[in-house]
Amino acid sequence: KWARLRELRGPVRKSIEDLRAAGKVGSSLQAEVEWRANGADYELLAGLGDDLRFVLLTSAARVTRAAGDGEGVGVAPSAHAKCGRCWHYRSDVGADPAHAQLCGRCVVNLFGRGEPRAYA
Repeated sequence: KWARLRELRGPVRKSIEDLRAAGKVGSSLQAEVEWRANGADYELLAGLGDDLRFVLLTSAARVTRAAGDGEGVGVAPSAHAKCGRCWHYRSDVGADPAHAQLCGRCVVNLFGRGEPRAYA
C-alpha cells in the first residue's frame, strides 16, 4: 500500500516542482491536488480520505473517479490564505475572530478536542 502511494506521489511532486520553478508556489503546502483515478488506485487514494493531503504534503487533495481513460492528476496553487501556525492554505483561516491568523484545524488542535486523523 505505502509503496504504491510513494509511486503515485511522483507525478504530484514533479508538478509541484514545475509550479515552484515558474514562481507560482513557494512550497508544496501552497499547492492543491485534484486526482482522477479508477480501480485499485482510486480505492487506495480515496481510502485515505482527508489524510491524503498529509501524504502528499499539500494543503488539499481530492480524488474523483476518472471518466473513461481520463486518469491523471492536476496540481494548482491554492487560492486560500496561509495559516500562521501550520502553514496550510485553507479557506477557514481567520474564521474564528479570536484567532484571526489560524485555520479551523489549528483552532481545534490548540483550543478544542483535536483533529481526527487515521493514517498520516
